[in-house]
Amino acid sequence: MSAQSQVLGVKKPARSWLRGLLLDWERTQLVITFTLMLLVAVIGLLFPSPYVLGILILATLYAYIGITWNIVAGFAGQLLIAHVIFLGIGAYTTIVLNDNFGISPWLGIPAAGLVAGLLGLLVAAVTLRYGLKADYFALFTIALLVSLRTLFLKWQFVGGALGLWLQLGNTGWGNMIFATKGPYLIIALALLAFGVIVQYRIYLSKMGKYLLAIREDEAAAAALGVNTSLYKTLAVVTGAAMAGIGGGFYVMYVAFVEPPQVFDLGFNVEIVMASPIIGGLGSLAGPILGAFVNKPLAELIRGMLAAQTSGTTLIIYGSFLVLSIMFMPRGLAGVVHSLYLRLARRWAGDGTGGS
Repeated sequence: MSAQSQVLGVKKPARSWLRGLLLDWERTQLVITFTLMLLVAVIGLLFPSPYVLGILILATLYAYIGITWNIVAGFAGQLLIAHVIFLGIGAYTTIVLNDNFGISPWLGIPAAGLVAGLLGLLVAAVTLRYGLKADYFALFTIALLVSLRTLFLKWQFVGGALGLWLQLGNTGWGNMIFATKGPYLIIALALLAFGVIVQYRIYLSKMGKYLLAIREDEAAAAALGVNTSLYKTLAVVTGAAMAGIGGGFYVMYVAFVEPPQVFDLGFNVEIVMASPIIGGLGSLAGPILGAFVNKPLAELIRGMLAAQTSGTTLIIYGSFLVLSIMFMPRGLAGVVHSLYLRLARRWAGDGTGGS
């Protein structure tokens, strides 16, 4: 065998592997996601200023929280509008365990996920018991948000209206308290990687197929034998538990929590809903694409218009969200998917032409 044929023999499997990757949209989205995460890590290394790292940390956290809502709303089609309640419960659980009982955040954050998951189970049980769907389900979650906000404002054990400050101990990984923001970015990226893998596994599993069937036509899915109550409950509990974990990390990063901060619809839109909607609700890469565009853009607008009349930033930001929904109904992932289809056709043509 000549040297030229050996080189061609190496190139052909490589091209076949790349072609196979590009012809699988789910894997392509996974590659896009981890490429963006790598880019965030590189930017953090090249520009380690507190301001840049702060934006990267929050953008990464927004992507993770977006994934948790995407599982519920994007996959299962459940309008859990006030999804931020689970983040709030997770934040309070972590900081109460840390301040009042001296429990490490490495244990407190998983406990936050457990408590938020139990709240998700309660939400699913109540809404299924009384047959609340679509708009009524959304209104129930909003009412629960208002109720929890009022409860935590009056509940002195969790700080009441004054909120709770994180009691800072020695800096280091053991207490998840750091003098610089670099370690927080590492933890945020690890958390996002966890969320991406869970979302991907759910999407490819039997549960994921059932959730998509429920989203498209719940009555038809039930007629085909899908236990819709079970799988909707699993979606809500999974999304709630993951959001609780995100809330635990969030409070360790910002070191403070109060009811108007975490039980707020405006905050809910910013941290939960904006990223999946801008990125593409129901897609695997949507929450990540949306978050890494949404948060830096929001900070850019806030910086440019800081001296303007109060509320101008929110008007511009809200207008951007409206325009995104109007002109990109499938989000950024839909735009990328269109480009992907063109590239996939070209690869498929090259494959047939070269055989």
